[in-house]
Amino acid sequence: MSAPSSLSQGLALLGSAVVREQAGRSGYNASRLADATGIERSRVSRLTQELRALRFLQRDEDAVLRAGDAYFGIAAALDAPWLRTARQELRTLASTLRMTARVCAADGAAALVLRAEAGIGATDLSTRYGTVTPIWGTGAGRALLWDHSPEQLAELLQDVQFVGVGGPAAARTTGEVQALLERDRAAGVISAVDEYAEGVAEFALPVLGRSGIVASIAISGAPQGSRRTRAALTALGEVRDRLSASASRQ
Repeated sequence: MSAPSSLSQGLALLGSAVVREQAGRSGYNASRLADATGIERSRVSRLTQELRALRFLQRDEDAVLRAGDAYFGIAAALDAPWLRTARQELRTLASTLRMTARVCAADGAAALVLRAEAGIGATDLSTRYGTVTPIWGTGAGRALLWDHSPEQLAELLQDVQFVGVGGPAAARTTGEVQALLERDRAAGVISAVDEYAEGVAEFALPVLGRSGIVASIAISGAPQGSRRTRAALTALGEVRDRLSASASRQ
């Protein structure tokens, strides 16, 4: 569901199924979900299959669609106090740097945008709240892999399709992802230029909680000069440290 229309329709389907379930009424099957949302049935069939593959929806023996494990996991994460306070931090970053700032969480081989803010003049609007991206294909996603060993990385990415994903500098093999991680660990920050989209420079860091990496924080926009890049990295690091301190207390 990479296209904006697919994303909005997928969210509409998920939202309709969840509202129906929360109301205590019998759930929708794919046909009734199409009627409820006004989305073409063939498209509902494809999108619900994708949502089930991502575990946002599950289907019971009567073909009724309900919220899946990934939905409840994300819902719990969104209720975390540190993430609620992250919104203002992201707004400040975005407005000060005139970039896009986001917080992401891992869901298998995907990264989900939990919070996103775009400053005035920001040029990267490709990843908004609710967007799901390949975890290896963005700086924010790769920051979630910071602590992965080569063996863990190989297991996570063994079934992914690299071809046709991302921008001109995107990794095309697990080995290339590992090489980028090693480079970025040495530098102390994830740097992804022309990886998710051409003309976009992204920088990211992992957010640490009591049990390890709980999320990532990233800023992205058009490539800048060295002075502005250094200032942006300093601001990013300071916000990451505050969020990590908050997450570690919870």
